[in-house]
Amino acid sequence: MDKFQIVAKTLAGLEEILAKEVETLGGVNIVVGTRMVSFVGDKELLYKANLWLRTALRVLKPVERFQAGDPDELYNCVKAIDWSKYVAEGQTIAIDNTIFSDNFRNSRYAIYRTKDAICDWFIEHGMKRPKVAVASADVQLNLHIADTPDAQSNDGKSDCQISLDSSGDPLYKRGYKEQLTDAPISEVLAAGILLKAGWDGQRDLFDPMCGSGTFLIEAALIATNTPAGLYRKGFGFQRWTVGDLAYDEDMWQNLYDDDSQEREFKFHIFGADVSKVAIDATRENVRAAGLSKYISLEVRDFEDTTAAPQSEYVKQLKAEGQEAPSLMLIANPPYGKRLFTDVPTFYRMVGSILKKQFQGADAWLISSEEKVTVKDPRTGLKSEAEPFDFIGLKPSVKIDLNNGGIDCQLRKYELFSGRFEDFRAEGNSLDKKAADDKEESKFEHKYPQRSATRRSDDRKDDRKDDRKSDRKPSDRKKFDRKEDGDRKPRRTSTSGTERTYKVNKDGSIEAVSKDDKSRKSFDRKGKDDRHGKDDRKGRDDRKGRDDRKGKPFDKKGSDRKPFDKKRPAAKEGDRPAERPAAKRAPREFDPNRSMFGDNFDMSKHVLDLSNPDKE
Repeated sequence: MDKFQIVAKTLAGLEEILAKEVETLGGVNIVVGTRMVSFVGDKELLYKANLWLRTALRVLKPVERFQAGDPDELYNCVKAIDWSKYVAEGQTIAIDNTIFSDNFRNSRYAIYRTKDAICDWFIEHGMKRPKVAVASADVQLNLHIADTPDAQSNDGKSDCQISLDSSGDPLYKRGYKEQLTDAPISEVLAAGILLKAGWDGQRDLFDPMCGSGTFLIEAALIATNTPAGLYRKGFGFQRWTVGDLAYDEDMWQNLYDDDSQEREFKFHIFGADVSKVAIDATRENVRAAGLSKYISLEVRDFEDTTAAPQSEYVKQLKAEGQEAPSLMLIANPPYGKRLFTDVPTFYRMVGSILKKQFQGADAWLISSEEKVTVKDPRTGLKSEAEPFDFIGLKPSVKIDLNNGGIDCQLRKYELFSGRFEDFRAEGNSLDKKAADDKEESKFEHKYPQRSATRRSDDRKDDRKDDRKSDRKPSDRKKFDRKEDGDRKPRRTSTSGTERTYKVNKDGSIEAVSKDDKSRKSFDRKGKDDRHGKDDRKGRDDRKGRDDRKGKPFDKKGSDRKPFDKKRPAAKEGDRPAERPAAKRAPREFDPNRSMFGDNFDMSKHVLDLSNPDKE
């Protein structure tokens, strides 16, 4: 069977997990990119990828590739393709796009021109043109446009690739969810978190804030090795009717009916939530997935938890004296973004319950990295902190993820009794190896990957290495800058020196620097004594007093005093200066002078109190 290139798209941070899934299915020439994994396979592998991949959003089959510099050239290139190999006459089409190009700023216009080119091709060949469907199209197309790293190599044109979408609806729509709650986590992200945490069904699992049960159901599917797409109603490739990629029903039916890879799950999965509505929704979803015997549910506030749950199999192992695996706790607590909650109080409670009731377990929590404002009730001061800062526990693993457009972090907490110092003194250590360690990746990377999150202990080790030196600490004095080339900063005339102001006797205001406040004005001796007599002599030897003759404030070179400002002679045409007003003589007292003036009639202003009604 002919092999071809296949591209699986995923969420940021799940590329390595998806690559391992593809390798398990039999993909070869695996290349990891940004939110995608490329590999080579045949039609059967294309079907298996849609059925089994848990961390893939879509599975694409690239069919045409070309270069275009503008929408008109895009139209001509698309119209030159023989579309009878991919779309049958009378079928409906839908076009999705991913564009990272300066040549195509309007993504909708690029889709519009692509649709016109396909329809015009059918009309020119005397065939019925396809219709554009908003949902459930017969043929789903994907248009990917991106600028090349070297734009001069192709005359500034962009790389364009058209692919057939074999998935149809996104693969996170598993088909088992009949009820939803507020702010549910994506099934793809939930499965990726479980796989990053190392979940393989060989221990008990507990989600104390289960919501609609996404973590519970995805964990049960992984534990029993059930295909992720088993409950979907259909896929995009089932509507392909022409060309070499036409739907093969017998091949698909054999893959769908094969249950030889399912395995027994002896442990148990527990779920709880404070909301009865959420538990009822989870119960319906678990029933629709046929996993009720593996999952137990109850309405309970996490704050009321008194002990970690245990399955009957774990109790049996302990009764027989065997070592039982520790519990895995996984949760997606509210961030205070889409679900309102008092973040500081809630996360402090979570940390306290984890420390007291879940000793010996491993807790994996995903929460937002966005800071929240906290007000101290005692001082009234406000500060900002991340939700994780209020848990009060030391994480051993940190992984950057994105949940619904919110930058998040997945953290692992290894819960033990007592203090961390005592835990380490007993010879124990936290798991410092991240679940998605890139160092041992055997897959080729098409794009440079982001560096893994550095832990605080690693940064401390780096600082210790930087401080190492052949010199002893006592050989170097404190604040000794000479070895570094005298990097002491120098002040300039525009530097931000603190200044105060004083009022002189004549009413003028003079600025005084902070350093000069303790020194009296015109204290020449104090000014010279700051540098010492030897320093003054050195300045005289360098510059010389004789060289300063004739300068503005040199008393020896001029009889005029420094502040003796003579008025310049008036020039012709200048406005004459106004004379100052003469001083008024003091007014003499005249006992015969009228108080109100000569024309003042007192009778008109005297109140008549004999008649109260008269105004």
